[in-house]
Amino acid sequence: MPTTLSARSRQRRRHGATALVLALLGALLGLAGTAPAAHAATSSPNLILDGSGQNAACSGSGYDETSDPGWTITAGDPNVVCYTNNGGFPGASTPGAQAGNGYFTGGTRGNGTLTQTADVSAAATTIDAGTATYNLSGWLGGFGKQNDTAALVATFRSATGTSLGTTQIGPVTATDRKSRTEFLQRTATGTLPAGTRTVRLDLQFTWTTGGTTDGYAQGLSLTVSPTVPAPVLAAPASTVPGFDHVFVVYMENENYSATSNTVDGGAGIIGNSAAPYLNGLTANAALLTGYHAVVHNSDPNYLALAGGSTFGQSAGNSGTSNCIATCTYSTPSLGDRVDQAGKTWKQYTDGANGNCDQTTHGSYYPDDAPFGYFSDVKNNATYCQAHWQPLTQLSTDLASTATTPNFAWLAADDCNDMESCGVSAGDTWLRNTLPTLFNSPAWTTQRSLLVITWDEDGNNLPGGFGPGQTNQVATFVLGSPGTVKAGTRISTRYDHYSTARTVEQALGLTPMTANDTYAVPMNDVFN
Repeated sequence: MPTTLSARSRQRRRHGATALVLALLGALLGLAGTAPAAHAATSSPNLILDGSGQNAACSGSGYDETSDPGWTITAGDPNVVCYTNNGGFPGASTPGAQAGNGYFTGGTRGNGTLTQTADVSAAATTIDAGTATYNLSGWLGGFGKQNDTAALVATFRSATGTSLGTTQIGPVTATDRKSRTEFLQRTATGTLPAGTRTVRLDLQFTWTTGGTTDGYAQGLSLTVSPTVPAPVLAAPASTVPGFDHVFVVYMENENYSATSNTVDGGAGIIGNSAAPYLNGLTANAALLTGYHAVVHNSDPNYLALAGGSTFGQSAGNSGTSNCIATCTYSTPSLGDRVDQAGKTWKQYTDGANGNCDQTTHGSYYPDDAPFGYFSDVKNNATYCQAHWQPLTQLSTDLASTATTPNFAWLAADDCNDMESCGVSAGDTWLRNTLPTLFNSPAWTTQRSLLVITWDEDGNNLPGGFGPGQTNQVATFVLGSPGTVKAGTRISTRYDHYSTARTVEQALGLTPMTANDTYAVPMNDVFN
């Protein structure tokens, strides 16, 4: 039988418990009157914008570039990967994974860096007195036995940008992780150097092996004491002027130049004698020398412009890319945004057999017209007929400003886009196609813009992943007389999401996803 307590014993225990509770309450009340550590009492909000990448449109494949809100890509192509990815990357059940949708990774081009700057000038008096403190922390990880790593470096800078010192968390090595795929928390604390006014934050990813850079980071935080105002997340400012018409041409699978991709040996476009027309256009164009495609293969790069996402398509995941016959998307496209603005759009395809040609024949492939991926085009014959037409219709539409669409996608067939028949064939196609546009009333009497770019780099075939596979492509921006900085070379880093945002700003359209919302627009192209 269980042992029972006498009434007196139960009473003594109750009295003892009451005394213990009162003693604990007294102790707690005493602590309440004691000032805690200075940093805890007055520490700032997190000064790192989007320290876990939760405001990004995370990558469903893990292989494609994303726009990273609050951050600037200063090397490689770091991205934000969804926990629910199809590329074999860590998921939400990975040890140490924090709450949210995903995490930062190093991308697919070797070493990479994301950068932002925190303003701590509001605490200048305390900083200069030598009593201001900082706390830098985050969760860093990697994949199995691979020794790819991530580290967060904080550089304390004066008002003139001079470095006053650094601290960092990470890297977390494979040894630290015991060769397990996981995230480990790392923290650094200390005193802010006198004179500090800003803190530059570099999230650095280091590659060692493989086609992807598998250092991971999330939950990044920088706080200082005394407190300073919280930063505000905002899209990069736009000064893109308005245009009446925007035309976009994607060619295929060519490097920027003979030296831009150090792996595939492709001759590229710039400086290639097989592309005399294109190289001649540089006198009238702004040539973007820092422009990159976002992934391999072709179609997800088209979709980056047409839909603000790669929709999980990637050459890194067998069977997920170039799937127009089986993939249909119901999210808003750029065409939908044009419709919503009360404007007009069309995609013109070389070699199409009539309107809304969704069949493959000869050198004609319907996936060169990316709006065919979207349900309102694919599944609505009337809408499709009105918006997807043969290239031969272009000259008719350009005859009048009234019939020239506000947005137009011009697609060469698989030979003329350089993929199957080489650079010379594509150069000739452009030489034969573009003069009709340049001589049209929309170009000569209104404000029109043309962007010529490539879906991805490569040596006639798609490029690959890893160091040296830069995915840098040539991009020409031309405009009606006086609208663009003709004859200039602009080194700002842009990508296909930048083109999408520039189109949106030029035509007054609503963004589609966080990728185009937070992309850097082509501000420095325009007069």
